[in-house]
Amino acid sequence: MNERAVLKMAKPFKELIGGHHRLIGKRGLTTEDYQEACRKSDEAVATCRYLICHLDDRHAAVVFARAVGMDGYINMR
Repeated sequence: MNERAVLKMAKPFKELIGGHHRLIGKRGLTTEDYQEACRKSDEAVATCRYLICHLDDRHAAVVFARAVGMDGYINMR
């Protein structure tokens, strides 16, 4: 995979990971909204961990891990 495709694949995960932290302090935030954001973030992290471990090319895995902000997970390969 080329870097552009990897970065494009990482973009939606970057927005979801840690989304619940951005909700703290907002008015009108309900517990259900926060829990839903936590669930989506947890699912995104799990999917990213899977992709980092199972991408065919190590360079693509490194680029993907850096793009989503999970640099430390590259050592799981």
